[in-house]
Amino acid sequence: MKKNKYNMKLKNKKAVRYTEKKPFLADKEIIFRSGGRAKVFNISHRLQVFALVLMAAVFCWSGYNYHFYHTSAKIIHRKNKELGRTRDAYVDLMTDVAALQNNLKDVVSSMDNMDSDIDEVKNYKEQMQNVEDKIRQIADTEAWIDVDKVEEKVTKKEALIQKDLALKENDVLREKIGQLSLSLRNLQETVQGLEAAEMAILEKIGKLSGQEIDQIKASLSQINNSLKVQKKYFNPLANIKSGSGGPYIPLPGVHLSEPLNDKLSETFQKIDMLDAYKSSIAGLPLGTPVYNYRISSYFGKRSDPFKTKLAYHKGLDMSASVGTRVSTMAAGKVITAEYQSNGYGNVVEIKHKDGFLTKYAHLNKIYVQKGDYVTYKQAIGEVGRTGRATGSHLHYEVLYGGTNVNPLTFVNIRSINES
Repeated sequence: MKKNKYNMKLKNKKAVRYTEKKPFLADKEIIFRSGGRAKVFNISHRLQVFALVLMAAVFCWSGYNYHFYHTSAKIIHRKNKELGRTRDAYVDLMTDVAALQNNLKDVVSSMDNMDSDIDEVKNYKEQMQNVEDKIRQIADTEAWIDVDKVEEKVTKKEALIQKDLALKENDVLREKIGQLSLSLRNLQETVQGLEAAEMAILEKIGKLSGQEIDQIKASLSQINNSLKVQKKYFNPLANIKSGSGGPYIPLPGVHLSEPLNDKLSETFQKIDMLDAYKSSIAGLPLGTPVYNYRISSYFGKRSDPFKTKLAYHKGLDMSASVGTRVSTMAAGKVITAEYQSNGYGNVVEIKHKDGFLTKYAHLNKIYVQKGDYVTYKQAIGEVGRTGRATGSHLHYEVLYGGTNVNPLTFVNIRSINES
């Protein structure tokens, strides 16, 4: 049993063979059998080394050639791209020059229209013509330049130049618009300030006009109070014959704000009313006919200086030195200039408008004649004592509608003509 187990172990064990280790390029034999014969070829170690070296050299040479060819192809491709870019840049430069030249031609042409004898313009035109000739010469001699494409690019460049000029002009215009807007805002502020000043001025004018109208109305009220005693009434505006009308035509270029327009209309109405009042009462004898005087006898009932009896006095006695000048207080026409034996002595009567008449009596001298037209404050004579008089004085009468009224009312009112 033990013997069988031992035999089985021997069978399971493999046989170990020991072979001699040969070098990598040891001599080799190649046997060819043909027609029952065998031919043996010996490949020596040197031959194997030579073949291996030859194969390595061929491989290296092939790799070098491949690398050189690939690198050269890359260099050539890069140079071709650079050449293409250079040509494109050259063509772009040509088109830029041509486009600028065409635009400059227009400028020069406009300059020619102004003055064709300018030497600088002629020289500039010759230089541009030389540049154009050179560009055409290059375009004709170089086969790689496509004339049609160059012209197309020139057209595009001209359009771009015009676009750039338009954009620049637009920027300049925007800047000017901005400056104009700023100026307009400043102008609007100035206009607003002026409008406020105008409103203040109109307010002041209206106030002064209203005050003057009130003064005139007060004076007229005093006159009418005096006339009421004689059952008379004077309405100056009733004698004004005025009218206006026609189509509304606004003033060209005048644009006023509504408040200013309203204030302006209101002020004009007051001024027109003031002018109407002034015009209507400008002929009234208002003021003192002598410069330095003393009232010695008033209008109305009094004691007669000669008979010491109660009498009616038609005027106002204004005592003054002999020779004191007597002036008329309103324009008018002389209707009497003579000596009267009814007690007046030397007397002058002046007819004014609106039914008023003034009489100057006891004059020492008379400066005017019947039919003369006198003006405001014109000297018509001198204070005297002619006629029925106890001393030198001016007997002054004011008549309205043929009726004597109190002259003191007219003497105490400042003449409108002095305003």
